[in-house]
Amino acid sequence: MSFDSDGQKTLFSREILTPASLAARLQGCFDRDFGQLWVAGEISELSLPHSGHAYFCLKERLRGQEFRLKAVMWKGRRPYAGAALSEGLGVLAKGRLALYAPRGDFQLVVDYLEPRGEGALRLAFEKLKAKLEAEGLFEAGRKRPLPFWPARVAVVSSPSGAAVRDFMRTALARRPGAAISLCPVRVQGQGSAGEIARAIEDLNVWGGFDLIVLTRGGGSLSDLWAFNEEAVVRAVAASRTPTLAAVGHSTDLSLAELAADRRAITPTAAAELVYRDQAAFLEHLAENENRLSRLMHEALIRRRERLADLGRRQARGLIDLYGRRREALTDLGRRLGRFEDRLGLAGQRLDDLGRRLDQALVRRLDGWERRLEILSARLKLLSPHSVLKRGYALVSRDGDERPLTRAGELRIGDRVAVRLADGRFTAKVIQTAPTAE
Repeated sequence: MSFDSDGQKTLFSREILTPASLAARLQGCFDRDFGQLWVAGEISELSLPHSGHAYFCLKERLRGQEFRLKAVMWKGRRPYAGAALSEGLGVLAKGRLALYAPRGDFQLVVDYLEPRGEGALRLAFEKLKAKLEAEGLFEAGRKRPLPFWPARVAVVSSPSGAAVRDFMRTALARRPGAAISLCPVRVQGQGSAGEIARAIEDLNVWGGFDLIVLTRGGGSLSDLWAFNEEAVVRAVAASRTPTLAAVGHSTDLSLAELAADRRAITPTAAAELVYRDQAAFLEHLAENENRLSRLMHEALIRRRERLADLGRRQARGLIDLYGRRREALTDLGRRLGRFEDRLGLAGQRLDDLGRRLDQALVRRLDGWERRLEILSARLKLLSPHSVLKRGYALVSRDGDERPLTRAGELRIGDRVAVRLADGRFTAKVIQTAPTAE
């Protein structure tokens, strides 16, 4: 065996490399053929030891396979990464290829790192969230309850999106004839955030709405970004009208939803929050009316029984007293005998006392009778006829007095009798809508 002029071993004129010499030659190839390069990928397997260096992998999934490139960022270069050095973040790395000879691995020595695509948006999201949270825009104490039975609702959304169709379908199923105003805006793309913010401000200027609903369908973070713009979040927080936000799917969360008075996970869920089931609500009112009527009737019966018992007790007491007084006077008369004048005077006083007692009893009974009349009048106010006078109607099949409580009991073309406070009329069913579960 002999050595060439470079100190490399040769055997029968063949070049033989050692691991060290091969590593040196590969490093020379890396420096010559690649130099400085940019690599895009997602950070994974991030390790931050006490030395201050950062070790991680840049990964990419392509056609069902995952590709990984080991990377290192020396301690002195860490300031050039900032918040971009985070697990799972998409980044763009600038560096050079190097061979780590002790393990025979090649790696990217990173000099600079910046967020890329969704990663950059996520950092901007967290930065703005922290800023607005510090100002108190997301505090629970400033949020207002939604109106119990809103008369007019404004929906800020795209008129061609599935979100507004889902909201309207559910809302009208639960509240037929609901007054809903659509404020059309773009919910994605350049200028959409400005349209959304102006719509909220205009609705507050116009007034007359009980609730403002912001909604759109799901999408990526970039698709939903208009609802993370500072102008939109501040417009929601400053709204004098209560706000409800339903942006994206259940896994999505926008800053506008954090600032709104209430958040719903989907447009359908938003409609269910806004509109209570009308049929169920009327049924609940009828049940409460019946319960209140029963309680008032039972209370009236108890009061009557107490009044009758009190009257009997007082009558017995007066009779007993009257009897005792007469017995006393009779005994006195027997004892006095000849003192007729004194006996007559005592009898006169007794008669006067009897008249006063009778008058007191009559006044007492009159008072209870007046209270009974008042209670009867209050009970009458709770009668079904009184409820009809307040604008409600009782619907039954034509010829059948039993009231109908569910739309599913009717078919198109059925004739129904509608009873009002001052009369009734007959109508024909032209459309039914089932109650949403």
